[in-house]
Amino acid sequence: MDLPDQDLVLHFESIGDNCELGLIQRQAGAEPLGLLRFAGTPLRNLLRGLKARFANIADPRHIRVNAEHGEYMVKLTKYDFTYHAHVKTGDMDPEALRNQQARTVDFLTRKLIADLENPTKILVFRQNEPLSAGDLTDLRIALAAYGPVTLLWVQPACPGHPPGSVDVVDDRMMAGYVRRLAERDTVPNLDYGSWMQVLRRAHAIFGQAGEGRLSLAAVAPPAKTELTFGEDGNAGPCLGYGWSGPEAGYQWAIGERSLVTIAVPGDADEYWLEMDVVPFVKPPLLPRQRLDVTIGGTMVHSFPDLPRGEVGCTVPGHLANGRQTIDIVLDHPNAASPMLVAGEGDDRRLGVSFSRMALFCA
Repeated sequence: MDLPDQDLVLHFESIGDNCELGLIQRQAGAEPLGLLRFAGTPLRNLLRGLKARFANIADPRHIRVNAEHGEYMVKLTKYDFTYHAHVKTGDMDPEALRNQQARTVDFLTRKLIADLENPTKILVFRQNEPLSAGDLTDLRIALAAYGPVTLLWVQPACPGHPPGSVDVVDDRMMAGYVRRLAERDTVPNLDYGSWMQVLRRAHAIFGQAGEGRLSLAAVAPPAKTELTFGEDGNAGPCLGYGWSGPEAGYQWAIGERSLVTIAVPGDADEYWLEMDVVPFVKPPLLPRQRLDVTIGGTMVHSFPDLPRGEVGCTVPGHLANGRQTIDIVLDHPNAASPMLVAGEGDDRRLGVSFSRMALFCA
C-alpha cells in the first residue's frame, strides 16, 4: 500500500540549496525538523560546513538577525547559510530571537550529524545552476565521510528523462527529474505533482535496497512508444501530410505543417514527448526555425528557436488517456527551400528533419 504524501515526505531530508523540498513537505502536510530545510545553502558553503562538521555554526557571535520585507531572516555567518525565522518584525525582540536561534541551530546541527552518521533518510540536493562533475564528486566525498548515505539529485526533466522519472546512478545515488525547478525568487511556485512522483519512486527504489545498496535492477523503464525515421525506420506508416521521402537515418518535415500519428503507450497523468531533430537553417536569410507541437487542438509546446539535437516537452494526460493513438500536428512556419535561401538545387520547403520521436508515460 502506498504511503500517504504526508508520511512519504518524512523519509527525505534537504541538504541544499534552497527551501523547495521544505515547501513540498509543508504542502504535503508535514513539518519535519531540519537544519537545511528552509536554508539558502550555496554548495561551496555546504562543503565547508560538512568538512568542518559545522563547528561553531551555533556560536551566537556567528548568528545575525536581519529584518527583510516585514520578517526576520537569520544568517549563520560561519558558513554563510541564510534562512527564514518565520517571525514577523515586531513580534519578537531581535536579540531574544538570536539567542533562541543559537539554541535551535545547535540542536538541529547535532541532529543532522547524527542522521548523516546513521542514515535512514534519503538526502535531497537540487540546484538551479548546472552542477559540475567536480562539485558533485566533492559533495559525495564530503557526505561519505559521515556514513553510507543515499543521495537523490533532483534536476529538471530533459530528453531521455521525463518528469517523475528516477535513475539509479550507482549504489549510493539516484537522479530524479521534475517538470521544472522553482526559480530562486519564486520558490513557492513549485511543481508539486512531479516532485511527489520522484519522491515516491525514489522511496520505492530505496526500499527495495533494504539495508544494502541501490540496484540498477530496481528501476523499471517508463512505458513508451518510439518511432525512428529514415529508410530503415518504423515511422513510415505513422506519417500523414507534410513529409518528404525517407533518407538515410532521417526524414524531412516539409511545408508549414506536418502530421504524425503515434500509439499511446498507456494511461498516465502526464506524458513526455521527445524528438531528435535538425532544423533547416541558412543564415543570414534563415537564422532560425520554429516548431510548434499541437495535440487535440491544444498547443502543448512551442520551440521558437529550435535547437539541433534532442528536445522534449510535457503532454497533459487528458489529451491521450483512453486513446489508442493521438495525432501530433507539427507547425514549422519558417520552412524554406534551399534553392530560395542558398541557391542550391533542392526546391523542397524544408522545415525540420526528424530521426527519432518517443512518447513516454511520465
